[in-house]
Amino acid sequence: MSSGVPYEPVRTCVGCRERHPQKELIRLRQGKTRLAIVQPGDDTEGRSLYLCAREGCWQRALKRGRLTFKSSKYDRRVVLLNLREQEALLARLKRHLRSRGTRS
Repeated sequence: MSSGVPYEPVRTCVGCRERHPQKELIRLRQGKTRLAIVQPGDDTEGRSLYLCAREGCWQRALKRGRLTFKSSKYDRRVVLLNLREQEALLARLKRHLRSRGTRS
């Protein structure tokens, strides 16, 4: 039974744990050699996690030096990041937001 309202996916930011429409969040996908920031409109499949466009959320998500990608309750992959990798990811997130015209 359809209500006539288009479906809009909602995802949870791993930093603040708040739910937002998927299109408002930054999507990170686990690549073969590093984390990739998925561009809006790219429907690449694979394990992903989502972050708000706020730098504070990024800091909270990286606080323990690891990011967990879940595809189900029982299937998890943990990516450990050293300090240099964390700083590189933060720099890439900032560049991504500048390219989108969004402020952190």
